[in-house]
Amino acid sequence: MRTSPIQDFFGVVVHADEGATVADLAKDDIADLIKKHGTVLFSGFNASREQFDDVTDMVSDDYMNYRGGGYIRKEVAKKSLLSTRYDHGRSEQMTFGLPLHGEMYYTDARPKLLWFYCAKPADADGQTTACDGAEIYNQLPQKWKDLLQEKRLMFLRVYRDGEWQKIYQTEDSKDACKFAEGNGITVEFDEEERTMRTKYLVHAVLPSRWGEKMSYINNLLPVVMQMNMGRGDTSTVCFEDGSAIPEELMEDVKRIQEELTYDINWQPGDFALVDNTRALHGRRAFQDVDREVYLRMVRSIDF
Repeated sequence: MRTSPIQDFFGVVVHADEGATVADLAKDDIADLIKKHGTVLFSGFNASREQFDDVTDMVSDDYMNYRGGGYIRKEVAKKSLLSTRYDHGRSEQMTFGLPLHGEMYYTDARPKLLWFYCAKPADADGQTTACDGAEIYNQLPQKWKDLLQEKRLMFLRVYRDGEWQKIYQTEDSKDACKFAEGNGITVEFDEEERTMRTKYLVHAVLPSRWGEKMSYINNLLPVVMQMNMGRGDTSTVCFEDGSAIPEELMEDVKRIQEELTYDINWQPGDFALVDNTRALHGRRAFQDVDREVYLRMVRSIDF
């Protein structure tokens, strides 16, 4: 097997030699690659889902489901293999693009690593995107670094009856509230309307797990997208003092991201590992509703 860099400072591709299989991969090698590069794409292995399971289990088998997540994701197989259809309960997946973000940065219960597996790429477009949050931070103007250190982001959500049960995977309001509060979320529950209101505070810039890097990693832009799509009454982000996120800040972030973003052009059987403490990910828009890309989230690791 050989490797090639994605960028000078971020990402690496592991190319399968002729006849190579996932059985030729070793945990220590994978650990070294993810710690150094932040994102690792395994290309040309033509892995089956069972072989993908073997690789992920080798690195860590402590997987998370999507309880408390911002979407309703279906668990499509054992070991918490999740659909990335973002269908919010719909039978046909939505095909819009998703801005770069860290996974579940609106709760303390967020994964350390993300595995993506491609069973079927879209006929066109639909690439998974990846970007180095550490390099975004490096290129941010100092005034934004100072502001993001001074003020935390505040995520506000409203879950109406029928919604919080799906998000928190329970019919018991006390159980939902206990889970949320156990993960750093402030909860108000309206018994009369059975409506759940939540608040979560988090810095937009945080230290990565490896390399002593500060990373710009958060869920700001996806929530702004939701607000722009008319969901501002149920999903909002601002600073903790209630002030709006400066438009100039978001434009600077988008400009920097556009220069740094890498597109994963999936082939069937490809898979990727993402450091969810450093690397942001997203998705290009597409039309093919038969696209099949799956996600497995790793709660803990021993390296």
